[in-house]
Amino acid sequence: MELNLFEEKALRIESAKMGAEIALSRLGLIKDEISQREAYRLFNESTVRSWVNRGLVKRVKPGELNSKASYSRIELETLKALEEKRKLK
Repeated sequence: MELNLFEEKALRIESAKMGAEIALSRLGLIKDEISQREAYRLFNESTVRSWVNRGLVKRVKPGELNSKASYSRIELETLKALEEKRKLK
């Protein structure tokens, strides 16, 4: 029973942290968008590609051909946290 309480507490803390980051991003106080290169560096290229192929995260590319691709840092961090907690397979 205590393990469930510990997990619940961790989940609520993580949710509050993500909510705060989303709010700060919407206020323009932090930047949510990161480049594809940075996403690959921080989260591993094969992992990011897998998430994109599975439709779990959206790749944003505003133009054609040479335009810069980017991702939401908050979405990537959420997926990483879920994988670490083995909630995402």
